Amino acid sequence: MSKLGNFWKTILAGGAGVAALAALNVAIQRNASEPDESALGGEANFFRWKHGRVFYKTSGRDNLGPPLVFIHGVGAGTSSFMWRKNFDELAKDFRVFALDLLGFGFSDKPAGASYSADLYVELITDFIREVSGHPANVIASSLGAAYAIRVADEHPELIKSMILNGPTGSDTLNHRPGMAGAAFFGLLQSPVLGTSFYNVMASERSIRDYAQANLFYDHRRVTDRLVANLYATSHQPGAQHAIAAFLSGYLSTDTRSPFSRLTQRVVLIWGKQDPTTPVAKGLSLQQLNPRATLEVFDYCRMMPEQEQPEKFNALVRDTFLQRSAAATSESTRN
Repeated sequence: MSKLGNFWKTILAGGAGVAALAALNVAIQRNASEPDESALGGEANFFRWKHGRVFYKTSGRDNLGPPLVFIHGVGAGTSSFMWRKNFDELAKDFRVFALDLLGFGFSDKPAGASYSADLYVELITDFIREVSGHPANVIASSLGAAYAIRVADEHPELIKSMILNGPTGSDTLNHRPGMAGAAFFGLLQSPVLGTSFYNVMASERSIRDYAQANLFYDHRRVTDRLVANLYATSHQPGAQHAIAAFLSGYLSTDTRSPFSRLTQRVVLIWGKQDPTTPVAKGLSLQQLNPRATLEVFDYCRMMPEQEQPEKFNALVRDTFLQRSAAATSESTRN
């Protein structure tokens, strides 16, 4: 066969391969089930933000005191679902709000959004100002905690106290991407190859393996319901856009200086067996801001709110209710 014939044969084979991948991607998205909206009680709403609709749930509106805002972390399939063992229980004592960040959960996932740390800092700022009210108490996890640190530093009037689970940004996930990150982002946004890579990363097997190796110390916590919801949420239309920005480094932010300047009460929570963000990082944050306290959960990795919900919820009550009671007492005396 001539060289020209071989060339066209290669082109046709490559085209057939791409077409097969595209068909597989469509089938994966079509067969994905809907995420579990019933995991959190309360009332479902949308905050009509300038960059898209932001889904949130709220409950406990008759409770007095500062509102309590839950902010989830970043990863394939992450959403306010992570607070299912805390939201309803704490709604007995607080006005609670749990939002899905733009690009996650039931919130809009616009392809053209400029997914970045600054975008999420702006979103949390606007949500507290326009939806929950302020000053608010905040519970946040991982990168969501990093964004909460920046909000508390840049707008201290909005946040009263915080409980932060394994915040990033001190010595990990604290650099903006260079040329390699930009190139990788472009690849991940490719309609066929990028989506295929994402589907492998967010397969049910990958999700289960990652959860057992990194998220939970007790593998019994990696239930079929958890995996099914992470999978369903990660395969909603547009879910890959924010994750592409995350994997490329666009969602990273440096929290060292902001954390050192915080004047609000901060309780750091760490899983003692967390393999990705070791407890030593929490001790480093304490050195930056000695006003912060550190609570270590033994036999726990990245998800103390789910692995040990009773202890977690008790800590929330001890932290925020005592603070509110002290403020009320001071106000009465004055």
